[in-house]
Amino acid sequence: METVAVVLSVGRDRVEEFEAGFREHELPVWRDLEVRGLVVGATLNRLDISSRPVTGAIQYLVVASFSTDEGHHAHDSHPGFQAWNAIADTFQVGEALAFGGETILQLDG
Repeated sequence: METVAVVLSVGRDRVEEFEAGFREHELPVWRDLEVRGLVVGATLNRLDISSRPVTGAIQYLVVASFSTDEGHHAHDSHPGFQAWNAIADTFQVGEALAFGGETILQLDG
């Protein structure tokens, strides 16, 4: 399993538009990859805590867990994600942070 986390800094004046766009564009990509057995779980989280706040931004943590590294590549090359990624860049007022790697432990609830 592989987990990828991204922190996005969205301009405060674009939050509703960003969240609506995420639901419209990225959520269907997640569902497609879930049906194909490539996404184990994924979340969009509005951050209340950040050690790297960006002035004028609401920060979001996007986390996706993939069954294998193939899932991560399938996500990044998915036409729906590529289209959304270009749109999402227009909402950002700070540099995106990305992290990922092999999942060592997972608590299933």
